[in-house]
Amino acid sequence: MTAPRPAVLPDHAPVPVPVPVSVSVSVPAPAPVPVPGHPHPASPSAAPRVLAGPLRVLAAARWPDRPGDELPAIAGFVESSFSPLVAETAERCLRAHYGPPPAAGAPRTALLLASPSGDTGTADALARATAAGQRVAPLLFFQSNPNAVLGHLAARWQLDGPVVALGPGFREERELHERAALLIEDGDAEQVLAITAVQGPPDRATAVLLAP
Repeated sequence: MTAPRPAVLPDHAPVPVPVPVSVSVSVPAPAPVPVPGHPHPASPSAAPRVLAGPLRVLAAARWPDRPGDELPAIAGFVESSFSPLVAETAERCLRAHYGPPPAAGAPRTALLLASPSGDTGTADALARATAAGQRVAPLLFFQSNPNAVLGHLAARWQLDGPVVALGPGFREERELHERAALLIEDGDAEQVLAITAVQGPPDRATAVLLAP
């Protein structure tokens, strides 16, 4: 008696597929990102929130604040008083709250600059060089972006929040405080150094350190 042959499956027969097993994996929170030249890693952005009231003024400064007040020069910034004006006013405000730089123990701090005039000194220097057919100093291109002086301040004081420069249209202190509050509510910063600067003559500027 002949033994039966094993059944042969057709080519199109379905192949059993293993059922995936659900595995719970714990994902660690992202580590803080190191910032060059900063002794501590940059803290991640905080969660968005709604502020319960107006921001508090932790410190304030202005320039000039006395007769004969002079602006110190800043290495790397030339021909215009705008960047020294912003830097000196911001420095006075930060020193009033933290003492000399860096700002040890400062929470995530944003730098917010508003200027109705902008850097007219740098714009004039670029226009003069172009009209005379002269070589334009490379530093003028660098400092023509107002974020350049904010970056200088952030590095010197070791502040790790965002830097924001606003153009004409923000003349009232209330509007500047509203923009500062948005940075805090969005979780981008825990406090804001808000600076206003007008290049004259006469030059004048104010700075306030704001927090909830």
